[in-house]
Amino acid sequence: MASSRQHLDALTGLRFLAAAHVVAYHVYHLVFSGTEAPPGLHGLLDSGYVGVSFFFVLSGFILGYNYLERPPGTREARKAFWVARFARVYPVYALGLAIAAPAFLKGLRDAWLEDPSEAWRQGEALVLAPLLLQSWMPWTALAWNGAGWSLAVEALFYATFPFLAGRLGRWGTRGLAVGMGVAYLAALGLPALYILVDPDHTGGVASAYNSGPWMLALRFNPLARLPEFVLGILAGRFFLLRAEEAPRARPWVLAALGGAVIAALVGSTSLPFPLLHNGLLAPVFAALIVLLPRSQGPVARLLASRPLRLLGEASYALYILHMPVMFAWKSVLKRLGASPTSAWAVSALAVGTVSLSVLAYERVEKPARGWIRARWTDRAGQPAPGLPPQA
Repeated sequence: MASSRQHLDALTGLRFLAAAHVVAYHVYHLVFSGTEAPPGLHGLLDSGYVGVSFFFVLSGFILGYNYLERPPGTREARKAFWVARFARVYPVYALGLAIAAPAFLKGLRDAWLEDPSEAWRQGEALVLAPLLLQSWMPWTALAWNGAGWSLAVEALFYATFPFLAGRLGRWGTRGLAVGMGVAYLAALGLPALYILVDPDHTGGVASAYNSGPWMLALRFNPLARLPEFVLGILAGRFFLLRAEEAPRARPWVLAALGGAVIAALVGSTSLPFPLLHNGLLAPVFAALIVLLPRSQGPVARLLASRPLRLLGEASYALYILHMPVMFAWKSVLKRLGASPTSAWAVSALAVGTVSLSVLAYERVEKPARGWIRARWTDRAGQPAPGLPPQA
């Protein structure tokens, strides 16, 4: 069962910034296609995929923070944990599939007329995506609702966490240091091997929009991303161990870590894409996640403010819904004969997507979570799996 713990408000606000970075990345590439921003801004916008790595580390940290002291070790506790995770993520995920379904089905129909074999491969997502299995196949990872691939990865994280928690929750400081180093090396091992071997024959220019099947497998396969999650769990264990004795985080340390992330993002075009995509910044993310809740500085206070907390709570809905909403909006603009890159169109897309995410959080995510947990309580005859909203 989960521990009753203080909500880490600054991390909730930070979730919104990470999700907004992912949204900006997709808008840049899928709305402003063929248009390149100035070099520094281009690097910042072109590296939005790094936000997913941040979420993988944060996911491990939050689950570790809430569960490591009382891990779900029994069969019933594991069931309760998995019900809590399903209740947390699946209702909005299903909403995203529903919004994206018309465009996906139309794409399958058009593909069938041109290349039935390719349409058949893409059509496998009709079965795999609802089961959160699409990321195990490179050709279906981005099908239906492209943002959903990371939820298929998270499904593996949730499946393995109860078994990892019972072991990692007993580690001391020295073991954590070694474990974090091993997890980081494991995260970068496959990307480094890919760069050395170059199985897709990219000539060293692999990118999010220049990826062969091996690169797709590396980017999306859940096993390839598991080390980032484990690193987050270990960071959560470290946070718990030092909860009483750790001093407040100094603002200059947070500024240095934040500056390192921004510098890496701005200069992302000079960094190897496979490494940056698959966890190059994971230790920096872990350090920020551990230190930010202990900060009293202005940045931490801003991130913990009520507006950013609400946006942070809605950030999962923002992440899941933004791509189908963006494609639907482009379709509407095409029928109206309007440019999707006009200032009013981009502003309407941004405001509309954020507003929809808040609405989905309030009207879909929270009510569905409560309903699923209540049904589990009635059926199992035991307390609902209490899990703070931050998790």
